[in-house]
Amino acid sequence: MVHQGKEFGVDLYELETVAKSHFPTVSSVYGDAMSNCDRAHTGTDSAMRRPEEFGGGSLGPVHKAYADLHEFVAGLLKDTKTNLDDTASELDKATQLYAEQDQGAANELHRLEDTRGKPKPE
Repeated sequence: MVHQGKEFGVDLYELETVAKSHFPTVSSVYGDAMSNCDRAHTGTDSAMRRPEEFGGGSLGPVHKAYADLHEFVAGLLKDTKTNLDDTASELDKATQLYAEQDQGAANELHRLEDTRGKPKPE
């Protein structure tokens, strides 16, 4: 059975929680992973540079493979974070749109926000 009014307001609050708390919390983990990945990549040029005793100057045979892998992983992390952020934004918009269409649901949504608090990232 399709919910409406007060029951639908509870559903909307749960959707708002996902949009404003769960998705941003997971997204922040991906942001941290991106930072850690970039930090690990910093300094690889000097770490992989061959000493003069071994031919010097070049970055060695592993550097390109590592750089390619880093770019691939960093791209996946960035794309996933972007998708999570975009999904959260659109889910929040949908929640607000539905609330505008059902005053009883909107009233319950606002009551829940007042009693439980507005959802926010953990």
